[in-house]
Amino acid sequence: MTFLLFLPVSALGEIQTITHTVKQPFGGSQSADDARISAIAKAKREALEMAGVYVEALTIVKDAKVDKDEILALAAGVLKTEVVSQENYHTKDAFGIDVVVKVVVDTSVLEGRVKKLLQDRTHLEQLNQARKKEKELLDKIAILEKENRKPTAKKGSNKDLQKQFEGVSKGLTAVDWVDKAHALWDRNNSKFTDLGKVMEYLNEAIRLNPNYADAYGDRGAAYADLGQYQLAIEDYNKAIRLQPDDVFAYNNRGIAYADLGQYQLAIEDYNKAIRLKPDHAKPYYNRGITYNKINQYQLAIEDFNKVIRLKPDHAMAYFYQGHAYVPLARYQEATEAFRQAVRINPEYADAWLAYGLGSAGTGNKTAALDAVRELRRLDPAKADELFNVIMPR
Repeated sequence: MTFLLFLPVSALGEIQTITHTVKQPFGGSQSADDARISAIAKAKREALEMAGVYVEALTIVKDAKVDKDEILALAAGVLKTEVVSQENYHTKDAFGIDVVVKVVVDTSVLEGRVKKLLQDRTHLEQLNQARKKEKELLDKIAILEKENRKPTAKKGSNKDLQKQFEGVSKGLTAVDWVDKAHALWDRNNSKFTDLGKVMEYLNEAIRLNPNYADAYGDRGAAYADLGQYQLAIEDYNKAIRLQPDDVFAYNNRGIAYADLGQYQLAIEDYNKAIRLKPDHAKPYYNRGITYNKINQYQLAIEDFNKVIRLKPDHAMAYFYQGHAYVPLARYQEATEAFRQAVRINPEYADAWLAYGLGSAGTGNKTAALDAVRELRRLDPAKADELFNVIMPR
C-alpha cells in the first residue's frame, strides 16, 4: 500500500512525502518482536527505493553514472525515514503487524545534499555497505519465513528456526545503530560529530553483532577522530580479519599509522588498499601525503598525478603536489599546481598563500598581488604575510 502526497509548492521548492505500509504476518517460530523489526527495516528500505527516483533524476547523479545500489545509498544518506505507526492486527488465519513509514523529499535542497555526498565517496561507500548488509539480512528473513510457513513448522515452535530469526533481528537492529552513527557524519569536514553518541551507537551495533566488520571500521574512524590511534588500529585489525578485502579499513589504518609516525606501515596499508581497488583515489592521496613526509617527493608527485587523473577536481591533491615540487626546485610546476588548487576551490586560503608565494618567487608580481586580494577576503593574516614578502619594508 503506497501513495504519494503532493504538498503545495513553497517558495523554496516542492515538498513531497512518500508514505509506505508493510503488512507483516508472524507466528510459529517468528515472534512478534522479530516480525516488527523485519517489517520496519523492509518498509524503510522500500520507501527509500521509491524516494530514489527523485535522486536518480538529478543531473549531477546522471553525470556521475552511479549504479542502482548507490542510488539507494544516496537516498539513505540525504533523506530521513520516519516510522509513522506500527499496529498489530489479526485475522481468522494469522496475526501480524502493520508498519507505516514516510520519507519527506524537499527538492529545494536535495541536489545540494546529494552533491556533497557524491564528493565524499568514502562516506557513500559506508552507506552502500550498510544497505548491502541490510539486504543480505532481509533476504535471509525471506528464506526463514518461507521455512516457517511449511506445515511441519506450523505445528509448533522450532528452536533452531527461532534462534535464526532472533539472530537476523539482532543483525538488522545493528544495521539501524550503524545508520544512526552515519547520520552524525559531517560531510564538510569528513568527520563524525558528537563522537560520544557515535561511540554509543557503534558499541551497541557491535554488541548485537560481534562479527559486523563495517561497524568496527566505523568505530575505528571515531577513535581516530578522538586521537586514540592505537584503539583505532585495533578496530581496523578486527574489520580486516572479518573482511579481508576491506579497502577502507586498510586505507584508514594507514592514516592511523601515519598519525603515529609509523610511515612504512602506513605505506604498506595504502599499497594493499590500492591493490584491492586501483581506481580508488584516497589511498593514492594518503600515500602521496606520507611520501612528502619522508622526503620521497617524486613518488609523492606520481601519486598526486594518479589522484588527479581519477578526480580532476581534487584541489588538495594539486596543493600537496605543489609542495612536493618545491624541494625539487621545480618552482614553475609548483606554482601551476597551486594555481589549479585555487581554480578548483577559490575558498582555499592556504592554496592562495602558496600560489602567491610561488608567483612572487617566479617573478609574476601581478598574480601574487591578485592572491593578496583574495586573501584579504579569506584570511587577512595570511594576506599580510604574503604582502610583506612581495613588498618588503
